[in-house]
Amino acid sequence: MSWSAAFGRPVAWGPTGMLDGALAGLSARLDAGELDAGFAIKNLSFSRRPSPAQADDWRMLVVVVVARPVHAVTFQRAGARVEAFLPPTYLSYRSSFETMRQELVTGPLAGARVQTLDGPLKAIASSLGLVRYGRNNVAYAGAFGSWIQLYGCVTDADLPLDPGWQPQPPALLDECDVCGVCEAACPTGAISGERVLLHAERCLTLANESAGGWPAWVPPGAHHCLVGCLSCQRTCPANPPLPVENSGVDFDEAETASLLAGGEPGTPAFDGALAKLQRLGLSFDAEVIGRNLRALLLARELQTI
Repeated sequence: MSWSAAFGRPVAWGPTGMLDGALAGLSARLDAGELDAGFAIKNLSFSRRPSPAQADDWRMLVVVVVARPVHAVTFQRAGARVEAFLPPTYLSYRSSFETMRQELVTGPLAGARVQTLDGPLKAIASSLGLVRYGRNNVAYAGAFGSWIQLYGCVTDADLPLDPGWQPQPPALLDECDVCGVCEAACPTGAISGERVLLHAERCLTLANESAGGWPAWVPPGAHHCLVGCLSCQRTCPANPPLPVENSGVDFDEAETASLLAGGEPGTPAFDGALAKLQRLGLSFDAEVIGRNLRALLLARELQTI
């Protein structure tokens, strides 16, 4: 697709049957006990829903790689500006899929039917040769490194495939053969050298996306993002420098205080904070964001002691 080169966005496609293969791989890992059952129930729900790719009139899966930065969100507290990061895939994640779908149907897939795909995009992108895995189980795409977002869709467009085309096996970054930086940087021990599969049930990302108290395996000083975790990616030698952009969202003193205190719906400060969370496109409860912000501030205080 000339559109791919023009916009600097790697894109690849393959038959819709690839989805069955990716889901079968997940099921095999679950059966083997390599994936935590609780994590799978919460985070891999797409594996138990009928997929649009199973319909006979869908011909191809299409995956697009888009470079995305880390986004900075600011909070005003005690007269000081506090900056918190959102990893690349968090800002307006859900709406970005529809934006990409619209770009496809008005561009390279004009005239075709296109539907966004909720599925194991990382595994599919790997099979398409778009990405390689890091030891941290994160997807890397060439010069973009892991500062990316994957978009997937199914289409009835008759896209060409080379004769004898076959999906590619998962590939590990060459740099990972002699590197253990991400394992050493992980604050919760979720990365281990014996496998290239994250112990997701011990990942800080999982903890700070879930409501309730912090698990015992999360050290107080581990927090550094509003949601998600960047420890393994920021230290990875295979990554380019951290790309940061301002989200354009700044919580004032009253809104920040409301989030930190748990807030009271119907008050101007709390409602203002909710409106700004909606602008960010975050799908997490304000209670989770407030808890994470409290943990982030505590971690920074601990660093100064």
